[in-house]
Amino acid sequence: MESASSEEEIECKPPSARKRPKHGRLKEVSKKINLQSREAGEPCKCKDKCFEAITERERAEVLRHINSLKSHDEVNLYLTGLVTILPVQRHRMKNELDAKFKDATYCYAVRVMRNNTAQEFKVCKNAFISIHGISRGKIDYILNQMKKTGTPPKYNKGKHENRPHKLSDETLDAIRSHIKSFKGRESHYSQKDSKKTYLPDDLNVSKMFKLFQDCHPNIRCSLESYRTIFNKEFNISFGYPRTDTCSSCDKYAVQKKFLEKQFAEEKDEEKKQNLSRDIHKMDIEHEVHLTNAQVFYDRKKAARKASRKSPHKEAICMDYAKNYPCPNIATNDVYYKRQLSVYAFNIHVMSDSRSLFYIYPQTIASKGSDEVASFFHDFIYNHLDKKVRHLQIFSDSCAGQNKNKTILRLMHHVVHVENRLDYIKMTFPIRGHSYLECDKNTALVKHTAHAETPQDWVTVFQNARCKPSPFTVVEVDQEMVKDWSSFLDEKYKSKKLPCKSREIREFEVLKEHPALIRNRQKFNGPWYETPVLPKLKKNKEKNLPPEEVKRRFTEWQRGNLSNGEFHLPDPVYGGLIPIDKAKYEDIQHLKEFCRPEAAVYFSQLSHT
Repeated sequence: MESASSEEEIECKPPSARKRPKHGRLKEVSKKINLQSREAGEPCKCKDKCFEAITERERAEVLRHINSLKSHDEVNLYLTGLVTILPVQRHRMKNELDAKFKDATYCYAVRVMRNNTAQEFKVCKNAFISIHGISRGKIDYILNQMKKTGTPPKYNKGKHENRPHKLSDETLDAIRSHIKSFKGRESHYSQKDSKKTYLPDDLNVSKMFKLFQDCHPNIRCSLESYRTIFNKEFNISFGYPRTDTCSSCDKYAVQKKFLEKQFAEEKDEEKKQNLSRDIHKMDIEHEVHLTNAQVFYDRKKAARKASRKSPHKEAICMDYAKNYPCPNIATNDVYYKRQLSVYAFNIHVMSDSRSLFYIYPQTIASKGSDEVASFFHDFIYNHLDKKVRHLQIFSDSCAGQNKNKTILRLMHHVVHVENRLDYIKMTFPIRGHSYLECDKNTALVKHTAHAETPQDWVTVFQNARCKPSPFTVVEVDQEMVKDWSSFLDEKYKSKKLPCKSREIREFEVLKEHPALIRNRQKFNGPWYETPVLPKLKKNKEKNLPPEEVKRRFTEWQRGNLSNGEFHLPDPVYGGLIPIDKAKYEDIQHLKEFCRPEAAVYFSQLSHT
């Protein structure tokens, strides 16, 4: 489970922002029903037999098309294109005084698809009205507008300027500024193009409106107006997402729904069979996808059983939790201000369900590969049973934290340089199907708990679970976070892996293969062996004997150290990490609501 990124300013929704539309309001539903519920009328029964020239299926297709148009302007434009205005060729009258001359003659047509070609058939006015499901007043209104301006009529309902209760520009700007003042977060898993912002899950539009009324008691505005601006102009949701979404499953659901709708509307038997085959093919592909995703959970279950049977085997899950705000206090000002982020890295031991949390504020360290490598190294030496020689690791595929050259090389270093383990295997799930025990552990932590300092969050984590054992909480200091990236780049004489880590589904390091790591791109695919050792100096000879290769590997492995000794990297950070100036100013404002010792802690922070 990945945490959300640091707090972000809320911006107005761009035109391309993706947000699920709000359906269900009675006013909007009524508009849609009136626009898209036309029904065909009775046959015209004229001497030209207009209804016989167009088949029943073609008439149904014309009606379906006009009901699919999304606005009255589109309907007017479509109908205007089917009407031709001609001058009156001849007037017949008996009495000039009582005569009413027509201004024009109108020809009506219906456009249908026949033999994969668009064709138009001339019909009478009654047939035109019945086939398109419109009223006589509708067509007369269109004809009058065409005679006057030569263009289709515009739908002007609701566009008048006589609005005595219309919100002023000052009121609208005040509402927008108030919504922007809330400090939200961007999800780690959300698509970058969406720019969706997440507000705390204990907040909602009603609470925001009450806060707006407290800030602007003299402004008259309704909750509905506030909600409309919130929905239409901002891309905001409440609550931070806990798990990733599977793009393959989402794509399958959308495509299958579309094909099923086409299948229900299709009349041609041959096309229905083709659609049925496409749906069946998609079902098979999705079943294969879910089967592959289930392999990860089956492997994890098997590793858990094996770790409980043998003291020499162990399996763990590791992942970052969400960011925890600090101070997390019950005051409305928290919604408008940025807070200090407290990070929590969880390692769950599957054999006995022990769970460790490495907790630290953002001024101590970041959330990268060096931090993950340092916590894992600390775990295997200080918290892993000394009898364990075989270790399996399950984590998500976050490239910046768990799946990168630093972590892969560290596994090789632990086995072949430090000699702490004999075998390490790391398994990554299918994207979107990465629910781990770490997610269950984090769900036990009360994220609304009162916490003014990072130490308060440590206490919250320690009291979050009783059975089978309380969480073990490690307070991280900067001495613990080592610069493993630079150290391993220097050790292995390269800044790149010889293989692409993105495609790796599983990889393992074995004691029997000191110069290689094995990886595969599918759970049941072939294993590929990749060399990870640096090119040894003076190694121009070909076909070296095994004894010479072993001697050179031992020289690289130990260096000038005795057997069982190894170097550790230097710390990454030389001092507290400064925070953003805007966040610093917000925290200094919030410290007024905290106890004295918390205010002293926040006063010692530095900013860029």
